[in-house]
Amino acid sequence: MEWLDRRPVPPERLVAGEPVGTSYGNRARKGEQAGKPPADAAKRRLGAGSSYRMPTGAVDEPRPENRQIANDLMGSLIDRVRGAASVLDYLNLLACLHYLRGAAADRFDTLAARARTLNSLDEAAQLLRDVGRAADEDMRDLGVHSSMQEALGRLEPRTARDLRNVVDAMSRLTEDVFGLILDEYEQRAALGSGEFFTPRPVVRLMTRLACSEFGPGEPESVYDPYARDGGFLIEATAACALDEDGLPREKTLRTYGETRRADTWRLATMNLLLHGVSPALDLKHSPPWHDGPGRAPLESFDIVLTNPPFNMSDPGRGERGEGQWAYGAPPLDNDNLAWVQHCLAKLREGGRAGIIMPNKAGNSGHKAEQSIRRNLVERGVVDCVVALPAQLFTGTAVPVSVWILRHPDNPCDSTLFLDARHLGAKNGSRRVLSALDAESLLDAYRAHRNAAGAAPPLGTTTTEHHVPTALVSREELRRSDYSLNPLDHVERRSDGGKGIEHELVSARERLSDAEEHLRDVQDAAAQLPFVGDQGPLRRRNQPASLASLDSLCEIQAGPSYSKLGKKQRSTRGPVPVVFPRHLKDRCISDEADERVTEETARRLRNFELWHKDIVCVRSGAIVPPALVQQHQAGWLMSPNVIRLRVPEAQKERVLPEYLLHYLCLDESIAWMRDRAAATAAPSLRSESLGSLRIPLPELAEQQEIVAALNGLDELDRAHLAVAASVRHTRIALAGALLGPSTEPAPGIIPRRRFEKEASL
Repeated sequence: MEWLDRRPVPPERLVAGEPVGTSYGNRARKGEQAGKPPADAAKRRLGAGSSYRMPTGAVDEPRPENRQIANDLMGSLIDRVRGAASVLDYLNLLACLHYLRGAAADRFDTLAARARTLNSLDEAAQLLRDVGRAADEDMRDLGVHSSMQEALGRLEPRTARDLRNVVDAMSRLTEDVFGLILDEYEQRAALGSGEFFTPRPVVRLMTRLACSEFGPGEPESVYDPYARDGGFLIEATAACALDEDGLPREKTLRTYGETRRADTWRLATMNLLLHGVSPALDLKHSPPWHDGPGRAPLESFDIVLTNPPFNMSDPGRGERGEGQWAYGAPPLDNDNLAWVQHCLAKLREGGRAGIIMPNKAGNSGHKAEQSIRRNLVERGVVDCVVALPAQLFTGTAVPVSVWILRHPDNPCDSTLFLDARHLGAKNGSRRVLSALDAESLLDAYRAHRNAAGAAPPLGTTTTEHHVPTALVSREELRRSDYSLNPLDHVERRSDGGKGIEHELVSARERLSDAEEHLRDVQDAAAQLPFVGDQGPLRRRNQPASLASLDSLCEIQAGPSYSKLGKKQRSTRGPVPVVFPRHLKDRCISDEADERVTEETARRLRNFELWHKDIVCVRSGAIVPPALVQQHQAGWLMSPNVIRLRVPEAQKERVLPEYLLHYLCLDESIAWMRDRAAATAAPSLRSESLGSLRIPLPELAEQQEIVAALNGLDELDRAHLAVAASVRHTRIALAGALLGPSTEPAPGIIPRRRFEKEASL
């Protein structure tokens, strides 16, 4: 309920009588009061004495305090506890503790009590062995062979206190953050093998797309032939946990998966158990299409979901011998379409598959792959292809798509292409799909695949986010050499085939607006002091007085690294931290790629930034200072910057904006660089900066100077906006004049963009 309380219902999803701001928790409580199923009925559905909890999906947005704990666990404690062991062994310790706390609370409490009294390394080593043994025994009782005791025995804590800190941190977690631990682990590239986990929003989207056509009580089974962290099996089980009455289903979803690595197999097994999913997960070393004993079960499945490894090397020209290929033998040295065929081979009649593929697999020019795509299209098994945004995955920059496939006994005559490349929000170096993004894609899919209702025009959805779409017939796919890359279809078909014209019209409107804004700014600049006058500058009535910078403002260096170091920061959190790289064009950029929790911000409130504070570089390359804008008030200084703040007592003497413009002069920057270079490590001390002498004219003249320079800054930005609009218009016009026709003549193959998109 707490998890639901933190998730407001989007305005477009509110039902009659629900005010804006209603949370899913409010809705759940209202339904519970209206009619709650008898407790004994629910108990019968769950099964008395069951070792498993109700299957639940992963937590997408952990609370800030839990995120901070996870960040601390993945900081300096890694090296302090693992010693000569691998990072994976340390991760196994976190997994064991997290699992025991959720699945065997009594055993965890006993171990945590022992951890609080650790005094020696011998006691720490024994505790590690006991944690591993407890996890192994609990999983063994559920029919899962595990070797966590061996993995944890390799850890070598520096002190007993280090291990005590790890166990204490795990004790303070208030929700499931196993996925967050995996994310933090993955971001440090600890796998080192190209292995990466599938982002949870992508897993959820694929699961909902694959389950969209099943009725009540369906599906009954799910299979993942390349289970990384078990995410697809977890999400599918959670999605199918309830029946149409909202009660646990009598028959739980049957799951099966395979994995190729022993280390990730252990992690996936723990993850599955933690989420109440029966861990039918086998460790296999050869591809699943190889015949031999111990292969995947011969029976088929209702759902197949997977994110297989991409083989992006140029395929060999020879023919593949092993395996049985219903759609054609894949080329040597590239397994992309081998995985596609394996997923189709494991579908039962009426089944659906979702598989992540590199965009290149959709329009590769290799003869064998072209032949396979032709057979896939002609047999009607390609239901939908969704182009995903870039930078969703930590471990790869390869642009990818989701292929939704169907059993050949239930073919489709057309393929739906969705372009989601523009969706998602930037979070550090990655992009993240939101719940609204997923709903937009699902609405776009339903609009074109819902036979019961009329589909809206191409290129529209019922949600706020626009999703370009193209419903391409089999005949049209033949003319495109059976390309399954959405970029070869949606780009020229969006908005009912008028995407290029619409783009050009939008570009021209943007240019017209930019030129109109430039004219307005030019007219305003002509009225500014010192700007509109073309004659010589007016001379001051009297020389300006000089004042030291420290007499005009309070100078505060950023917090020490021990107070705000790497372990206190992350790419998530509500409060951004300002670094020298964020000072651009006398402004602070809104990148906000380094953040802290509210608790950390309160602890460091003396280093908070206010509106019209000036931020200078303290250590590193000296660049012009920046002024804090209104929406940036409350952000934190990093250890690498200095804050200048004009107190109330000095506001009748100097304007913050005037100080900023003076500090941005070339000679002021040179002065600061000279003082910073004079130290052993390039750093500008607060005392040195405070000695800078500032000419101080009357306040009225300062206001005129600020107005003139601010006006020219605005004029500069207006010119840049026009230049950018001109470039955008040129690109759109070139696409309209040189791009492929939206209505090719009969028998004429449209000019494709395979050369342009080859790397995609």
